[in-house]
Amino acid sequence: MTSEPGPGGGLFLRRSGSAGAGGAGSAEAPATAGAADAAGAAAGAPGATVTGASGEGAGGAPDRENPHFPGEIVPPEPAAMRRVCGHFATGVTVVTSVADGSWIGATVNSFSSVSLEPPWVLFCLRLDSRLLTAIRSCGHFAVSILATEQAGVATRFAAPGLPSFDGLDCLTGAAGSPILRDSLGYLECKLAEEYPGGDHRIVVGAVTALGVLDERAVGGDAGPLTFYRGRLARLDKECER
Repeated sequence: MTSEPGPGGGLFLRRSGSAGAGGAGSAEAPATAGAADAAGAAAGAPGATVTGASGEGAGGAPDRENPHFPGEIVPPEPAAMRRVCGHFATGVTVVTSVADGSWIGATVNSFSSVSLEPPWVLFCLRLDSRLLTAIRSCGHFAVSILATEQAGVATRFAAPGLPSFDGLDCLTGAAGSPILRDSLGYLECKLAEEYPGGDHRIVVGAVTALGVLDERAVGGDAGPLTFYRGRLARLDKECER
């Protein structure tokens, strides 16, 4: 879910008539492969669809006769990418920057840590993203890691049009990008690298400052907002170690 106000990053939330896990009426915007409207049986279940470019077995040859390899082999088209990649759960962030003196932001779930030394992170935005244009122009951005209670914020910054910061408690980072005070944690970054990524650009940031904003997160009492199978959700519980 790299989401973008207007023609931007690409959050895809499944529409429903009632509020689901994560908020009221789901918003819909152009989707990335990681923001999938994933429905259907899991691979391995009777009648499941197995998606792949070649369907090769362990020996490199097609394995269509294997009874443990059920389903139809289909090409990795956008709908199939959404459906399959939607089973990969992610966290949810709001990435913000400054455009012509005004704040701008988008909901992003493609965020990831890249390196500790140097401290680098990355995320992806659509080629026509207004947030991407702003980051290129000013050279910096901030990342707010959303908590479970911030599903409404995620939906707001995924909606079409320019998002409003009205009513949100924000801090102003050292470079001017807004940071959502109620988020679990934040990172301030300067633009380090940018790479092509199909219909997206891969943005790499060098971290200049970071911290935990919700002290409950230090003790593990505050849960992160997650995105799974096209819906915002919360963690149930940690696995036993």
